[in-house]
Amino acid sequence: MNSFTNSVLLFFSILLIGFCIYVGYDVQIDFLHMSGRNLPFQSYIYLTFGILFFGLLSWRSVRRWMGIYIVNKTSRFAWNIPTSKKRKQRVVTYTLLEVLVMGALTLAFYVLMQSWILPGAVLLFFCIESIVFLIIGLRNRFRVGISSKAIIASDREVVIVYFTGLQKITLGKDSIYFDYIKELQLLFPTDCLEENQISVFKQEVQKMIDRDKVLIRNID
Repeated sequence: MNSFTNSVLLFFSILLIGFCIYVGYDVQIDFLHMSGRNLPFQSYIYLTFGILFFGLLSWRSVRRWMGIYIVNKTSRFAWNIPTSKKRKQRVVTYTLLEVLVMGALTLAFYVLMQSWILPGAVLLFFCIESIVFLIIGLRNRFRVGISSKAIIASDREVVIVYFTGLQKITLGKDSIYFDYIKELQLLFPTDCLEENQISVFKQEVQKMIDRDKVLIRNID
């Protein structure tokens, strides 16, 4: 989720920075027969980029806030624990990197245009939102839960693995593979669990499935 969103966001940010340079430094492009500052419909272009950024980041934000909201309803789960310290450290690192990049882009837009254009304001807002999410999540809000219907792990990423339609589970050391009908395979990373909890996790998963219908392979 995050890698896709970040890739799309970076791509359009580069396009927008190029446009801001063209307008902000009043670059003359011969085939357009006008300089950057004389380009019409500038406000509509900024509005389009702002709406695009807001849509991408809102989708990611709503998904991860809903993820930690659901997984923290611990009474609905047969097994529910906080994510591992190693995973939390990675979440902190990656989230702060995202904040740094979005903050740098916001500053770049301000320097180029000498004003708070809409895309920069959107990025600044989600910088603050990411920091708030991180602070709240680190209070044991990032968790892994197993219910009778699914497994959910939620931090900056949300991983949901349903038991419906499951045909095979492959229990590996670093990951667990879930194979479904129509050749669909989902991967559940065990790095979100402490090492001493992985075996317990696997046992709890096996309790939730019908062993007569689901093949279990252990490749540890």
